[in-house]
Order: sequence, then C-alpha cells, then structure tokens
Amino acid sequence: MKNKLWTIIIAVCVISTGVFAPVAGAAEGGGRALRAGMTGQDIKQVQTQLKQQGYNPGYADGIFGEVTQTAVIAFQQAKKLSNDGIVGADTLRALRGETDTVTETSRGDMPRRYKNVYDIVATAYAPGPADNGKWGNLTHLGTQVRPGVIAVDPKLIPLGSRVYIKFSDGHGMYAVAEDTGGAIKGNRVDIAFADRNEAKKFGIQNVRVYVLE
Repeated sequence: MKNKLWTIIIAVCVISTGVFAPVAGAAEGGGRALRAGMTGQDIKQVQTQLKQQGYNPGYADGIFGEVTQTAVIAFQQAKKLSNDGIVGADTLRALRGETDTVTETSRGDMPRRYKNVYDIVATAYAPGPADNGKWGNLTHLGTQVRPGVIAVDPKLIPLGSRVYIKFSDGHGMYAVAEDTGGAIKGNRVDIAFADRNEAKKFGIQNVRVYVLE
C-alpha cells in the first residue's frame, strides 16, 4: 500500500512541475520556438523555407547552427521583425508568406507611413560574378540577390530597411536593403533584377526612395 501511495505522490509531483507541459516559449499553433543549438525536423523545414525565400541557412540538415541563425536574423530584419535569431510565431508566419511581401504597385499606391525620403540615382544589377564580382549570387547580408532587393549606402539607408521606390512614371515597388556596393555611395541605389538583360534595360533612372517605418 505504501509503495502505491508513493507512486501516486510522485506522479502528481511530476505533473505539477510541468514535465508534460508545452515547451516554454512555444510558437503559436502547438510548435516550439526554435533557437541556436536545437535540432529537429521542424528546423529542417525552416531551413528549406529560408532557402526558398533567398536566404542561406547552410545545409537543410535540421541543425540550428550559426549559419542558420545568421539567415534567420537577416530574414527578420528584412521583414521588420524582432531580430533575435529565434524562430517564434511571427517569424514562422512570415516564412509561410502570411505577412506582407515585396510587391510592385500601381500609380497612387503610396506608403502612408515613412521616416525618410531621398531623391536617388538608381542603377540595376543581377546575380552572378559579372555584376556582383566575388560575391556572386549573395548579398552583403548573405541572402540571395533577387528581385525585391536593393544595394544601398548603409550610412544613408540602414541595411535591413524596407523601402518604397517611386519611379518617374508614377508606379512603384517595395524592396528591402540587403546589399551594398563599392560604387553605391550617398544618394545611390542598385536595384536587383533576375538577369542581366533586365538590369541593362533598366539603365540609370532618377527615383524617389521612401524609407518605411
């Protein structure tokens, strides 16, 4: 009888201490918050999603190492999330495409809130050594050079900033400052395109850049 009683007491203590409770800091939807040092299939899925969005988490091996953390932080900065390197609910939603993405807009679709506006001379470039030298397909932040990315002078527009670019014909596009360039100083930006032909067609244009809040 005493053995049975002790078994019941131990079981109650284990439950009350939260051994069977959800992981602390778990993301919404029953998942766990992912951080450096952890492993698992859910981390492998996040690594795959980062790759699909142009970020480089290293091998999709289910190990949350330093390279994966750097990619997570770059993604969070681009999406204006808390850049703590932890994949919680907000970061997971953004990876799934459940938040705003970089889009091209028609005339009149201007951002309502911004903190700075600059008149800028814009050029264009494409991934690969021909345009991007030794960096190849990668930006300064380690993400993929792709449409929706711009190279900036960080002294003027901080890396990770989300911007709206208004062109002379009235249309515009949203983009993220993820790259730099030797010739990109002061009021200059370089807009990334999918290939060199598109970049050449763009040429040099005067644009207005709104740095969003």
